[in-house]
Amino acid sequence: MRYTPLLLSAIFIAPASYAELSFNGFLSAVGGQALDEPVRQYEEDFTFTQDTLFGLQARADLSDKLSVTGQIVSRGEDDYKTELAWGYMAYQLNESLTARMGRFRTPFYSYSDFIEVGYAYPWIAPADEVYALQFDNIDGFDILYSAPLFGDLSVDLQFYAGAVNDDFELEKAKQTLDMQTRNHAGLAATFYYGDFSLRASTHSAKLTAQNFDSLSLGPLTAGDLKAQISSYATAQTQAIIDPVLADLAIDELSTTFTQVGFKYDGEYVFLVSELTELDFDGGPAADQKRMHASFGFHWGSATIYTSYAKADDEAADLVKGLDRYQAAIPELALVIPALEGISETLSITSETTSVGIRYDFDAGAAFKIQYDQISTPSATSDKDDNNGLIRFGVDLVF
Repeated sequence: MRYTPLLLSAIFIAPASYAELSFNGFLSAVGGQALDEPVRQYEEDFTFTQDTLFGLQARADLSDKLSVTGQIVSRGEDDYKTELAWGYMAYQLNESLTARMGRFRTPFYSYSDFIEVGYAYPWIAPADEVYALQFDNIDGFDILYSAPLFGDLSVDLQFYAGAVNDDFELEKAKQTLDMQTRNHAGLAATFYYGDFSLRASTHSAKLTAQNFDSLSLGPLTAGDLKAQISSYATAQTQAIIDPVLADLAIDELSTTFTQVGFKYDGEYVFLVSELTELDFDGGPAADQKRMHASFGFHWGSATIYTSYAKADDEAADLVKGLDRYQAAIPELALVIPALEGISETLSITSETTSVGIRYDFDAGAAFKIQYDQISTPSATSDKDDNNGLIRFGVDLVF
């Protein structure tokens, strides 16, 4: 909310002859229940907070080329705390080219600009496996280019650069890391042809977790673990231990993120698919490979769909051959399970199959109901745990 006074000042000091102020908003009221055991922040009793949110957007046209846009969002999962999600100025350089500066949506995904506007897509929410990067908004600038190419083919291009300071929720560990990105830049291109669209994007950044040493691993923190491992170093094992210590930190870690998305939305049928990959140049985090696909039918005001999503992360190898030195350093047996625990905490393996119905019952209003079958590796057996989740809700735009 700290930017809100700046936004309001820009609106109210604008020349009266140019300042045209408009408002619009969106609301998702969602309830859900885990059918087997708690899953994705839903309990075994109905709750109505996790996917419920309210957003309000204001735009002031200060001239025929200059505008200011702000968006505030209140989310149930954050105890309805209100934050400024967007706050940027835009200048239209020509019919095809626009420059923006401030806070805006990070264009990681096909639905990034509408990730919180439930009315914009058929599902209760985009696939959790894919849309889980969490760095939704970035402070910086971007250049937008939109133009026809030839025939019915057109393109949207977006280049951006900036920085992020945000909390990152570790679902498995139920802890929060204070994350930041620097030298953060990317390029996204979307091609349109009739009812078809194809999107590809690439992004890079230097990633730092300010409080990684405080990550709790049972009786130890990550910082305690590093100190303990350092104490075991000998002339014979230093070359093995040093890379392990280097990987027990997220400090200006080079990361790359790539995405490809396809969409067909015809009169009767729609098909959406998206693949993403997140790679780290070292460090404890897992390299991520994610995908989702959805297929459905439009029948009057109703849409019936089924979806499949998968996360298949490659956990980092933090042990790095330390087990070979256990005979010489018996104490290593105490830290190897903790290292493996970090790798497991920072990686996700899951599959979700969904079926659902959307019904547009009024202008700008849609009712949805969705069932998810979520499969994750079991901690106690070789078989996967399968959990059911039922959600329903109403999405509005106004």
